[in-house]
Amino acid sequence: MQTREVVIGGRTWQVAGHADDSFFGHAAEHAAGLAPLAAVAAAVVPADGVILDIGANIGLSALAFAPLGRVVAVEPSPRSLAALREALRLNGLEPRVAVEAVALADAPGELAFHDAEHSAGAHLMDPNMLAGIEGPQVRVPVTTLDALVAQHALPRVDFIKIDVEGFESEVMAGATATFARDRPVVFAEYNAWVLQAVRNHNPRQVLESWMARFPVVHAMREGELPWRVTQANLLDFLHDHLVVRGCADDLVLGWDDAWVERYRPPT
Repeated sequence: MQTREVVIGGRTWQVAGHADDSFFGHAAEHAAGLAPLAAVAAAVVPADGVILDIGANIGLSALAFAPLGRVVAVEPSPRSLAALREALRLNGLEPRVAVEAVALADAPGELAFHDAEHSAGAHLMDPNMLAGIEGPQVRVPVTTLDALVAQHALPRVDFIKIDVEGFESEVMAGATATFARDRPVVFAEYNAWVLQAVRNHNPRQVLESWMARFPVVHAMREGELPWRVTQANLLDFLHDHLVVRGCADDLVLGWDDAWVERYRPPT
């Protein structure tokens, strides 16, 4: 395993990874891309806040969150998990960031996991996958977000990041008690290509199900205030997502838009 330096939130951190992992190879660029995520978290999380990092990968987002509050980082990939733990050790964050080597879904159990060499492509396996996947597969334990919150006796949850390669809806389905109790802000990856290729899901239906669960949805836009997504402009957003942005969007799902007043777009 190798190490390198990255800058996140104006601070220099040490990260670890495997030489054949292109995500680790481009860690500096990925770290720079965390600025909107960190800015939303800063607008949401109070001084004693709690953050769940679902799909922590090699730890870049956990490093961004660590100065803001208590963090529980969830990562099922054995390869990425080793890099995540090493990053926390290198930066002295082991007491502040708890690590869970599990996947989250809508029910506990065990599932097949594609442990890709490119860590950003690791994901739970789905029998409806449109293309066959070759490469290492492992069995990983699965729990729910609600069970994770109970296991750690978290007094509340303020912010949740979900980036799990198409399984975001299942994570949300396993979080109904936490959503009802805490009404956390959720920062989720929305990628129409992944939803179709990995899950064989209709991206519009997925988005509409998220909008039914969360009354307020915003799409992040670089250097601008977030774009409020509603039923009235849903097709405009989908066109922008599919044609202009190449299926790459981060959505902020919540219960009101109070955080937007505190949000400062990164420059």
